[in-house]
Amino acid sequence: MDIFSHFLLGIIISVFTLNKLSFSIVVYAAVMSVLADFDIVLAPLQLLKKSILLAHKGISHSFLYAAIFTAFTGSIFSIITGEPFFLAWLIGFLFYNLHNLLDFLAASKIPLFYPFSKKRYRFFIDRAINLFLAMISGSFFLFYFIIFFLWPELFFSNLVYLVSGFYVIYFSYRIITKIWVQFRLPKHQSYIPGILPFTYLIYEKKKSEEKISYKLIKKCQFRSKNSILIESEINVFSNEMKLYERAIELSKKYPFFSKWEFIIPIIKKNEKTLTLILYLAESYARGRMYSLKIECDLVQNEVISEGEGFNYRLKSNS
Repeated sequence: MDIFSHFLLGIIISVFTLNKLSFSIVVYAAVMSVLADFDIVLAPLQLLKKSILLAHKGISHSFLYAAIFTAFTGSIFSIITGEPFFLAWLIGFLFYNLHNLLDFLAASKIPLFYPFSKKRYRFFIDRAINLFLAMISGSFFLFYFIIFFLWPELFFSNLVYLVSGFYVIYFSYRIITKIWVQFRLPKHQSYIPGILPFTYLIYEKKKSEEKISYKLIKKCQFRSKNSILIESEINVFSNEMKLYERAIELSKKYPFFSKWEFIIPIIKKNEKTLTLILYLAESYARGRMYSLKIECDLVQNEVISEGEGFNYRLKSNS
């Protein structure tokens, strides 16, 4: 989820739940609500140990890490301000995990129970970065930043309930839509929230004895017409399937493939080379998707090159 939404919700909740405590506690809580996204400081550790858990939304988004990290920050905060350590640790832990809870609602899976379990979790009612929500949260954040200095009495007024109400309605609508749509889908289809609230995608992976077919469908809640964005299929007994399985193994070293799961393979072949592109459907926006491109020499039967990015544009089938 975007940093504006994290920070704004952290501020609103801290101001109106901790208002009987000191101002420093309120500020500390708001800061802790965004601190999990500064896990880029863990990047140097990847030089010592190659692990996707040290990448963004890795161990920094686990409950145990939250407990240890907030004990450290709570100690420093307690020494500087004189506030009780346990109070600082408890508030830091709760607001740090407010961030994790919001990320749990987004596209990227997070290892909440690491190291007790390496499994990643998500409920997935919104995109990892939703420009629609980011613009609204950014506007609210700028508004509150300005009135805090110019009209502080307005900052602490009932106006906050209108802002809070928007997020309650927004997240409630997203949750209900996810449950309602997914409940009605067959097992081989999965719901993907759209950028705008009333649009969504359906990822389809259908298996038979001879082939596996993939499809990404765009839908609108108030229209019966569907748009097929991309589709493909692989013969189970073909050489392409062997390359696909090899590509899946190669993809494990790329962080996005540990956080997302809805893969759509596209195969392009000529006399000498075979190119396989693994698209991740969760990233679809304006005809582009994050993808891993692998090129293989058919003569030598070896991988020539591989690369990731958002550089590959789709041609809609609608």
